[in-house]
Amino acid sequence: MLGPFEVRLDGEPRDVGGPRLRALLAVLTAEAGHVVSVPALCRALWGAEAPAHADRTVRTYLSRLRGTVGPEAILTRPPGYVLHLAPQALDAARFERLAAEGRRMLAAGEPAAARDRLAAALALWRGHAAYEEFADIETLAAEGVRLDRLRHNAVQDRIDADLATGEDAGLIAELEALTAAFPGHERLWAQLMTALYRAGRQSDALAAFRRARHGLITASGVEPSPVLTQVHRQVLAHHPALLATRATAEVTAPDHDALTAGEHALLEDGDLRTSREYFETAYVRAEQAGDATALARAALGLGGVWVHEHRTAVAAASLLTRLRHALERVAPGSPLEHRLQARLAAELDYEAGTHDRVLAVASRTRTAGDPVAHAEALSLAHHCLLGPDHTALRYAIATELVGVSGRSGRRTDLVMSVLWDTVDLFLAGDRHAERRLGELDDLLAERKHLAAGFVADALKVMLAIRAGRFREAEAGAQACAEVGRAAGDFDALGWYGAQLVAIRWFQGRLGELVPVLDGLMHSPTLSPIDNSYYAALAVAAASAGDRRTAAGALARLCGEDLGALPRSSTWLTSLCGAAETAYLLDDGATAARVHELLTPFGQLPTMASLGIACFGSVHHPLGTTALTAGDLDRAVPHLRAAVRHNLALAHWPAVVFSRRRHAEALVRRGGPGDAAAADRELAAAEEEARTFGGPPFTGR
Repeated sequence: MLGPFEVRLDGEPRDVGGPRLRALLAVLTAEAGHVVSVPALCRALWGAEAPAHADRTVRTYLSRLRGTVGPEAILTRPPGYVLHLAPQALDAARFERLAAEGRRMLAAGEPAAARDRLAAALALWRGHAAYEEFADIETLAAEGVRLDRLRHNAVQDRIDADLATGEDAGLIAELEALTAAFPGHERLWAQLMTALYRAGRQSDALAAFRRARHGLITASGVEPSPVLTQVHRQVLAHHPALLATRATAEVTAPDHDALTAGEHALLEDGDLRTSREYFETAYVRAEQAGDATALARAALGLGGVWVHEHRTAVAAASLLTRLRHALERVAPGSPLEHRLQARLAAELDYEAGTHDRVLAVASRTRTAGDPVAHAEALSLAHHCLLGPDHTALRYAIATELVGVSGRSGRRTDLVMSVLWDTVDLFLAGDRHAERRLGELDDLLAERKHLAAGFVADALKVMLAIRAGRFREAEAGAQACAEVGRAAGDFDALGWYGAQLVAIRWFQGRLGELVPVLDGLMHSPTLSPIDNSYYAALAVAAASAGDRRTAAGALARLCGEDLGALPRSSTWLTSLCGAAETAYLLDDGATAARVHELLTPFGQLPTMASLGIACFGSVHHPLGTTALTAGDLDRAVPHLRAAVRHNLALAHWPAVVFSRRRHAEALVRRGGPGDAAAADRELAAAEEEARTFGGPPFTGR
């Protein structure tokens, strides 16, 4: 019944006859196990206009049906007939049983088992509606509506089970379609908001709430229920209740098994979230057992792959405490001591924006003779050296790590060495960067490494932006955020925000992001040395004409002196944003200070974090700050260089922006030939913008 009405005998389809015979069998099927009177069967077939001797015709039809489906299936029971079949012979009965079992399991806190039952129930449907060919028979139409509502409930139950087990990466598209089809169903909107939030799309989750609220008010004149408003508050507050609850039954293994499973998840799979669960269990048990070696390995595992994976103050302090506790208990001079020292030094250096401690540990591990400890120290040191003035040292460390990874015997060291080498080439604007990304892709194709795959996907989003493929880039950014969330990487939300800022910047739509950026600035998942969101908000607000918000954000970014900002992985993008804001606000003093700080780095691209977003050549903000300060003889060559460098990067949106700014500088300088050169630049810019749908030139 769950789709086109079909009868099978011994697995083979059976033709039961014409429309009236099919309708008669369908009525009996809908009431399977219950007697249906002859008058009721007549009304179902002919309505109120039953012909004379209709009852005799019904009996004739039933005789034919018995010849088709077997005499034991249709029994005579006064005052009519009953279809006598085992419940499992009816797909609708099987569906109801499985759906009910799934709902009970979900309520009992067994989401994985519930999902299996619910998926099996929904798989029985072969079409869009039950009894769909009998819409003109009132009783069957009503039964079809009932089953369809049960199906709708089962879909929502299955989505709840998916969310409860963390299997939510593919739910967004499904929920977008469901909320469009059923805009009054608040449970679907709540599920969509949860899935969007987990994918790092907080702004989209909040937009979904606004759409739901608008639809409810428009259609029914009512505000959202407490169920939906609670999810809205949780999204705003980054409440942990919105995060996935993963099945952790396997973490009840013995201590050694939990530790081994954690190291496999981290070092082989790059699965940060799963490994944390194992290592947490292993650490507690090792402490209870007094096992110093297991305690140290668990503490190291809790640190993860990157530096500063634990973002909240409480979690970060807990990790430092555990590292120090483990360090006190291991043998002096042992490989475990070196590894713990490297992790502790890196965590302290990263938060302070320094690198002296971890480099000192790397010097010791270089001569200690343990390749695992040295590989870890090098990788951690590299992560503390992402500022623009660290290029040469970073490259030397990545090169050394490639060699050490061949001796450590651990796949993660090889993956990280290729990853850091790839990142270094992109950050330096090297022409061979994409070639190295291809090598990383080949390595990850052999076996997935979730953490490294997240970075590789982010680099591809950046390349799509450079090519001006904005629609592809935006879809890729959303997919990348889901990969990061699946990996358990707390940068998933921040990176998605940075990618969206780059897309909207080059689309000329950055002003749309002011509310989103205002919320992201205070996200607890952002690194404590990441100030780029103040810069992004300042530019977005200035672009939208909100000078007050822009000036406030710029003041928070600058503090007492812009020069005091830590040379982090977002330092260049922060100063790029400050340069653009100063230009839009005519802030000559800030422009002059930005120009002074950026001058040594004109040869670099302005990139965020591990190359996840690129805003073009540093010569562009250098030229912009000179233009703001009125130094046109410096602005023109900087912007001319920006065009050339952006062409070398194949960053076509940045080429267009730099050509337009260069033309403005030429016009304002007004020297011999400047006007003609400006016209040529603008013509070239508009021609290039048309190739990727860039924003039209509107002047300053």
